[in-house]
Formats: sequence, structure tokens, C-alpha cells
Amino acid sequence: MSMPAPVPPIDPADDIRSKAVHAKAIALGKLAIRATTSAGSGHPTTALSLAHLVTVLMYGVMRWDPAHPDAPGSDRLVLSEGHAVPIVYAACTDLGVTVRPGDASRPMTMDDLLALRSIDSFVDGHPNPMLGFPFFDAATGSLGQGLSVAAGLAAAARIDGSAKAIYCIIGDGEAREGQIWEAMDFIADHGLSSVVALFNCNALGQSDRVAPAQDWQSLARKAEAFGWEAVVVDGHDPVAIEQVLRARPTSPEARPLCVIARTVKGWGVPDLGGMGHHGTPVTAGALDAALAALDARARALGVADIDPRASAAVLTIAPPPASPVSTPATEPVGFMAAVGRNPTIAAAVRETRALSPRRAYGLALEALGAANPAVVALDADVKNSTYADGFAKAFPERYFEARIAEQNMVSAAAGLASGGKIPFASTFGRFLERAFDQIEMAVIGGAGLKLVGSHAGATLASDGPSQMALADVAFMRAFSHVEDKAGRPAVTVLTPSDAVGAYAMVLAMARSPGAYYLRAVRADLPILYAEDERFPFGGHKVLRCSPNDGPRMVLVASGYMVHGCLEAAEVLAKAGHSVAVVDAYCLPMDTAPVLALAGRGGVVMTVEDNYVGGIGSELAEAAAEAVDAPRVHALAVRTMPKSGRTPDDVLAYVRLGVADIVSAVEAAARNVA
Repeated sequence: MSMPAPVPPIDPADDIRSKAVHAKAIALGKLAIRATTSAGSGHPTTALSLAHLVTVLMYGVMRWDPAHPDAPGSDRLVLSEGHAVPIVYAACTDLGVTVRPGDASRPMTMDDLLALRSIDSFVDGHPNPMLGFPFFDAATGSLGQGLSVAAGLAAAARIDGSAKAIYCIIGDGEAREGQIWEAMDFIADHGLSSVVALFNCNALGQSDRVAPAQDWQSLARKAEAFGWEAVVVDGHDPVAIEQVLRARPTSPEARPLCVIARTVKGWGVPDLGGMGHHGTPVTAGALDAALAALDARARALGVADIDPRASAAVLTIAPPPASPVSTPATEPVGFMAAVGRNPTIAAAVRETRALSPRRAYGLALEALGAANPAVVALDADVKNSTYADGFAKAFPERYFEARIAEQNMVSAAAGLASGGKIPFASTFGRFLERAFDQIEMAVIGGAGLKLVGSHAGATLASDGPSQMALADVAFMRAFSHVEDKAGRPAVTVLTPSDAVGAYAMVLAMARSPGAYYLRAVRADLPILYAEDERFPFGGHKVLRCSPNDGPRMVLVASGYMVHGCLEAAEVLAKAGHSVAVVDAYCLPMDTAPVLALAGRGGVVMTVEDNYVGGIGSELAEAAAEAVDAPRVHALAVRTMPKSGRTPDDVLAYVRLGVADIVSAVEAAARNVA
């Protein structure tokens, strides 16, 4: 840990700059207080603690252009403690940073700032670039995630050969979140020395003082233990802050820099100091007194009458470096060509006409890597099970091993997406459930995540429920019925029933903006489709349809369960039942044709190897709003599963075996009759 060196005598130039930073920090603090008072909510005390750090960064150290805040070569700032955003909004107002509310593009104004948190304002309570604030790359506010986003931005910059720096401001209280340390590990592991972590150590949380484990001494020791260079500074000393940031080593071998900034919550306004002021705006009646306190601090610092022209002369922003030119993508090879590249897989496909969807994901990912330099991959120490290892071997510079830290992996993927990459992040679907919060924050921020959960569903069998993704469909489907900024489903859920479908869907995910989740079962499945089959989002496939014109029984499933339904349909057909089978590979889906397939008086039976909330809910909700809709019955995992030797053992245990499907359809048919 590096402690501050004795302060050398300040030369006149440093003295002028120090005074300019103090004056600007006070001016920004006033704006942050005004904005939160106008909103009637917000966090002015945290904003004041960051006034000097933000001023030094945005008015000097960062290389960027306020007129083009999201220019590709710009240094970036991630605000992990998103509740402190009023101080950044204040700087953007002062600088006239370009904002893009609606279809407009214009400088930010005081009126914009004072509309903080209004329902019709793009100046949201926490950072969100999707609302028209392009200075930020990601939505933040759920604490602990920002450093992972910064890691992804740095990884994208390194792939591009860009020299941009990525600054991330983190609260000392949020340092209790384990994801912070997952990110610290990840950044050190991958040598992402362009990331600078700035811990805002004001020692106060929301309801109590920060624990000793998160005090400035402990954080500095932890950072060093995680392979970082830790430097402690006075967070309200402009010269000290700037010296440490400008001295950042830039060689690829350098350790990443962690700045431990000791700050004061509510700096400059004594009445806002101490506990009890977190998230509490200054009331309108106390506003003048708070602003007067900052004026008094300005007089005490000797900056009350600083010449604005002298200040502007030293607070200069360097333009961003030029951005490298990207290489255009080409069309990836088709499924059989990808299979043919691996003699072992090719032989197995010829002999068995079967292949697992997870294996097809690996083939598709590698094909995409060869065709599109923007495609990157991350995995959480299971790449030999998800088959992301083929990509890792072929394109090691674009593969990022996240190890057993799925939350960091998802947020880092969001950072990579914001950095212009197409990130595929894979692990067991069950372990992505750990990262539901991170997925939701990425979706809020518009990150084009491509998530792949392998070993999905109860058919995983022998590993038992701790490894089975069962709640994932319900969670992801909830977002499939929320529109993103472009009017697309916020998340599209894909569950292929064979390797051809899996391969095609992975290629389509890469071509399409937005977020996607693909469930890839472990088992080898019979190939159902020709290589040229297409799988449009929102669609489905009718695999079996009885010629009867009257009411029908329609089995609707996805993934592994499609094959069980096809077997059950054969049994039912021999017993005289008219049964159709639908592969509902996508959520959201076009439900009307499926309901129409059953017809008035017919029955739809959904069959899923996950908990409720998936296809059954999709069709039941649609039927509830339709006229003369068929009845919808939902078979799903309603018994807590356990280990079994085979998928059939577990399916029978949770009452989803072929015999259970047949019995359910026969019972439904009797009730209809």
C-alpha cells in the first residue's frame, strides 16, 4: 500500500489549478443540492463527497469531448455508487454535455438538471444511458456491479487496441458486496491495467457507519492483496488527486491502480455531516443556508472571487484518442460445415443422427468467432461442459475466463457490449440464476447480452437440483414481455430442441441487437430439422398435425420435452386421439396460431421440464384474453426434483415422463367430452 508522500511546496501553477478545482467543486456541489431539492429526493451528501474527484476527472484527467460524450476513443467513467449521480449531472450541465432525449441531440441545460427524477425527464435517479444520457455506458444503482462493467469496457478497449482509461467510482459501503472482489480478481487476472478503481471512503453508510472491514485502511490492504497498486489520498485535495491519477502506469505489465480517497460525506455543509442524512435532500426552506455554507467554504479556501477566465484556462479537457477502425464481419459457415470440421463430431452425427444443443452452441460460437471479430466469449470455469472451450482455444484474445464468479461475468459482459462487442456468456443455467440482479441491470441499461445456460432443466438427472436450471424460464420470460427502448422484447428466451436449431439460434442471436437467453440441454437429442431450417424469433414449429378438422389435442413443448411429446403422440394416436405437437422454441411467441391449432373445444397441453411460468403461462394468458379459446393445461416441474441415473428416471419422478403425458392428455380428453 502506498501512503501519500509529504506534500511538496505548491508551485504557482498548481496553486491556480487547485483553486480552480475547489471553486468548480463548490459550484457543482451547489448544483447537486439544487437538483435534489427540486426533485424532493436524492443523495446530495454522497454527491458532495465526490465533488473534487468528479471535478478532477471530468475537467482535466479524462480525455473526452463533452460534445460527443460516447465517442469510441474516449476515457470512460462508471459510477458504481449510482446514487451519487447528481454530481455528475451537475458537471454535465456546467459543461453542456450532449444529451439525446427522444430523437433530439442537444447540450444539457439547467432546466434538465432541475427536472431530476421527473417522470418525463431523461435525468433519472440513477444512471441509465438508455434514457438519453450517453455519458454513461451502463445502468448502475444496484450496488457492487460497476467495477465489473468497467472490466468489460477495458476488455473491449484492449481488443480494439484502444488506449482509453476506464475510471470507476465505488462507495466504501458497497465494497461489502462480493462482486466487487470478483471484479478485482478478474481485472488482475486479465491484466486490465487501464481500469482505475476509485473508492469513495466517506465512512458512512445509509443506516450506520461503514464496518471496519470496509474502512480505508482495510480497503487498501485488500486491494494490494488482490494484485492492485493501492494509493491513499485526501479526496478533497485537488493536487493529490490529480498527481496520483496522472502518474498511473500505462504499460500492459503494470498493476491496476486503486485510489483510496478519504472523503467527507456532505463536504462543505456542516449541517449535512454525520449520520442521518443519506438519501435526504435539503428542504426548500433550508436551501439558502446550505448554499451559504458552501459560499463560506469557498471564502475559507480563498476561491470565492476566483476569476472564471483563469479557472477556465486551467480546467482544460484533452480530446479523446482516435478510435481504431473495426474489421467487418463475414457470414459464418453452416451447421454441417461446422460439424465437418471436427471428425469426432461428424462421425457421431452420421452414426446417431443426434447431437446435444450445448455442443451445437460451441460449434456455432467458434464459427461466429471466425466470421465476426466483434464476437467475444466469457465462461465461468465450465467451458469444457458448455463447449465454449473451442472458441477459447481458437480466439484466446477474445475469450475471458470468469472462473466461478457468475455475477461478475454477466456485468463484465454488459461492459463488453457497451464497448461495442457481441458478448456470449455461458455457464450452467442454474448458476446464471445467481446473477438475476446483474441480468436485470444489464437489461435496464440496454446491454446486448447473449446468455447461454447449459445443463438446463430436470433432465440433467444425476447431478440433482442444485445443478438444474428450473426457475430460469419464469425469470427470463418476465422480461420477454417488457419492451426495450427499441420496442423489442427486453429478453428473448430460446430453447432449441435439437442441434440444428441451437446452431441457427446462436447465429441469429449474434446478428440481432438486444438481449437473449438460450437454454442448452446437456443430453444428445435426435436431429429433427434440415440444415436450412430457419427459426424466426417469436415463432414455433408444428412437428406433427393430425388431419382431423375438428377439435384437437395439442402438445406444446420445447427442448428435451419436444421429444417426449412426440413419443406420447405416437402412443395417443394408436389409441385413437388426434394429437398435434408444437415446438415452442421461443418466448415470447405468437400464440394465436397455436390456440387455433387446437380449435374451439380443443385442448392445449404444455409440457416443460422447468418450474411454472414458461410456455404454460404464455398460452394460458393468451387464452384468457381470446374468444372461444381452447382450454390450456400446464405440465411442469411441481415436485422438487432429485438425482436420478437417467433423464427418464427424473422425468418420471416429477411426473413428466411419456406415460405421465399420455395420462394427462387422456384425462383432459375425457373432461372435454
